[in-house]
Amino acid sequence: MTFGEAKAWGTTADEAEAIMAAYVERGGTTIDTAPNYAGGTSEEIVGRFAHGRRDELVLSTKYTASALAHPLAGGNSRRSMVGSVEASLTRLGTDRIDLLWLHFWDCTTPLDEILRAADDLCRAGKILYFGLSDTPAWVASRAVTMAELTRIVPVAALQMEYSVAVRDVEHELLPLAAACDLGVFCWGPLAAGALARGESPQRRKVSSIPAQITQVATRLGELADREQISARALALSWLTHSTRASCFPIIGARTAGQLIATLDDLVSPPSADALAACDAIAPPAALFPERLIQSSYLRRLALGAPDRFVSPLFPRN
Repeated sequence: MTFGEAKAWGTTADEAEAIMAAYVERGGTTIDTAPNYAGGTSEEIVGRFAHGRRDELVLSTKYTASALAHPLAGGNSRRSMVGSVEASLTRLGTDRIDLLWLHFWDCTTPLDEILRAADDLCRAGKILYFGLSDTPAWVASRAVTMAELTRIVPVAALQMEYSVAVRDVEHELLPLAAACDLGVFCWGPLAAGALARGESPQRRKVSSIPAQITQVATRLGELADREQISARALALSWLTHSTRASCFPIIGARTAGQLIATLDDLVSPPSADALAACDAIAPPAALFPERLIQSSYLRRLALGAPDRFVSPLFPRN
């Protein structure tokens, strides 16, 4: 999202290419973009970089958002998906999109229309995999089931906001991903830089950062100081070592140096004790029915003992 100079926090095409080159040199393969990032410039930059090394990369882009103030310009419809994919293929300079995301649920389009359109594009070879970003768990679960029953292109992955400071997805989306064997791509793993102790790619003013995130960032920084590691390494390692699902952080950067420093920080993972302490900073409160069905009282009534078959996806009451 930082590729292109449409926003003050964006970066030049040359710097974006340096970022991607550093990423690939260190074994990176997946690059995530979208047609509305920098008005399409991001896809064009990624496409130029991918030329000549296309088979070495997994290109991920999205559909749904539109900059045009018109009711038919965006959304989740077949029309929107097909038009968006054709335009993205042109900007990316490629014949296929490895992973196409529904960018966010529009609360309107029938799921059958979405899945059939994705299946048609998959059969045509224009997309290889399909995923759901920023979509409620009940919608995603229906989509997964419908795709399985109709034997069309499956939902392969979910994309969501997830970090040490933002953990509400642990209630439903992560258990869904674990149960259905879906990959989880996490945007905002450093809360736009707030968890990296001021290294925000968007250069946010401190006053614009929510109090909850500021509090978590402070405690994370204190823990990182005690462990003698960087806060960003601790935050990213906690996410990638999560037992709740297979989580992959989407890391943004404004300079190649910033990305290199982040990747270098991850060479030596924190200790198990440090990760456990990180997990305890801001655990989400249990919701109904989790707090009821995971209670020792009901576990005893259902299974004969409170410690039997307690799911690791939910906190024990």
